[in-house]
Amino acid sequence: MTTIQKTYRIDDDLQQKAEQYFSEMGLTPTVAITMFFKRVVDEKKIPFTPEVITEKVGYSVESKNKLPNLISEIPVENISDMTKTEKANLLDGWEL
Repeated sequence: MTTIQKTYRIDDDLQQKAEQYFSEMGLTPTVAITMFFKRVVDEKKIPFTPEVITEKVGYSVESKNKLPNLISEIPVENISDMTKTEKANLLDGWEL
Protein backbone atom coordinates (compact mmCIF):
# COMPACT_ATOMS: atom_id res chain seq x y z
CA MET A 1 0.00 0.00 0.00
CA THR A 2 1.38 3.37 -1.02
CA THR A 3 0.66 6.36 1.20
CA ILE A 4 0.54 9.94 0.04
CA GLN A 5 0.52 13.31 1.74
CA LYS A 6 -2.41 15.61 0.87
CA THR A 7 -3.23 19.12 1.98
CA TYR A 8 -6.80 20.12 2.88
CA ARG A 9 -7.97 23.51 4.10
CA ILE A 10 -9.68 23.33 7.50
CA ASP A 11 -10.64 26.09 9.92
CA ASP A 12 -7.90 26.40 12.55
CA ASP A 13 -10.31 26.37 15.51
CA LEU A 14 -12.13 23.30 14.15
CA GLN A 15 -8.83 21.51 13.60
CA GLN A 16 -7.62 22.23 17.13
CA LYS A 17 -10.88 21.07 18.74
CA ALA A 18 -10.99 17.93 16.60
CA GLU A 19 -7.38 17.06 17.42
CA GLN A 20 -8.16 17.47 21.12
CA TYR A 21 -11.02 14.96 20.85
CA PHE A 22 -8.92 12.61 18.73
CA SER A 23 -6.23 12.71 21.41
CA GLU A 24 -8.78 11.95 24.14
CA MET A 25 -9.85 8.92 22.08
CA GLY A 26 -6.24 7.83 21.62
CA LEU A 27 -6.26 8.66 17.90
CA THR A 28 -4.00 10.73 15.72
CA PRO A 29 -5.56 12.99 13.09
CA THR A 30 -4.14 10.67 10.40
CA VAL A 31 -5.85 7.65 11.94
CA ALA A 32 -9.14 9.52 12.40
CA ILE A 33 -9.16 10.77 8.81
CA THR A 34 -8.20 7.32 7.53
CA MET A 35 -11.12 5.83 9.51
CA PHE A 36 -13.48 8.35 7.93
CA PHE A 37 -12.19 7.64 4.40
CA LYS A 38 -12.47 3.86 4.95
CA ARG A 39 -16.10 4.19 6.07
CA VAL A 40 -16.90 6.28 2.98
CA VAL A 41 -15.29 3.67 0.71
CA ASP A 42 -16.89 0.68 2.50
CA GLU A 43 -20.38 2.18 2.68
CA LYS A 44 -20.17 4.24 -0.53
CA LYS A 45 -21.67 7.17 1.35
CA ILE A 46 -20.82 9.68 4.05
CA PRO A 47 -21.25 7.85 7.39
CA PHE A 48 -23.64 10.50 8.74
CA THR A 49 -26.48 12.56 7.33
CA PRO A 50 -25.36 16.08 6.44
CA GLU A 51 -27.85 18.72 7.55
CA VAL A 52 -28.04 22.45 7.93
CA ILE A 53 -28.25 23.61 11.55
CA THR A 54 -29.22 27.25 11.69
CA GLU A 55 -29.00 27.64 15.44
CA LYS A 56 -28.28 25.61 18.51
CA VAL A 57 -31.23 25.29 20.83
CA GLY A 58 -31.00 24.06 24.39
CA TYR A 59 -34.14 22.01 24.80
CA SER A 60 -35.42 21.14 28.25
CA VAL A 61 -35.36 17.51 29.38
CA GLU A 62 -39.17 17.55 29.38
CA SER A 63 -39.26 18.74 25.77
CA LYS A 64 -36.71 16.11 24.73
CA ASN A 65 -38.86 13.43 26.38
CA LYS A 66 -41.96 14.64 24.50
CA LEU A 67 -40.25 14.61 21.11
CA PRO A 68 -40.58 10.87 20.28
CA ASN A 69 -44.33 10.99 20.95
CA LEU A 70 -44.68 14.14 18.87
CA ILE A 71 -42.80 12.56 15.97
CA SER A 72 -44.94 9.42 16.14
CA GLU A 73 -48.04 11.60 15.68
CA ILE A 74 -46.87 13.00 12.36
CA PRO A 75 -49.45 11.63 9.91
CA VAL A 76 -47.16 11.61 6.87
CA GLU A 77 -43.81 10.08 5.95
CA ASN A 78 -42.23 13.41 5.18
CA ILE A 79 -43.06 16.54 7.17
CA SER A 80 -42.60 18.61 4.01
CA ASP A 81 -45.81 16.92 2.77
CA MET A 82 -47.76 18.65 5.56
CA THR A 83 -49.52 21.95 5.09
CA LYS A 84 -48.48 24.96 7.17
CA THR A 85 -51.70 24.63 9.19
CA GLU A 86 -51.10 20.92 9.88
CA LYS A 87 -47.59 21.70 11.11
CA ALA A 88 -48.88 24.51 13.36
CA ASN A 89 -51.60 22.25 14.79
CA LEU A 90 -49.11 19.49 15.45
CA LEU A 91 -46.86 21.82 17.44
CA ASP A 92 -49.72 23.67 19.20
CA GLY A 93 -49.06 23.87 22.91
CA TRP A 94 -45.59 22.36 22.65
CA GLU A 95 -43.01 24.69 24.11
CA LEU A 96 -39.37 24.43 23.11
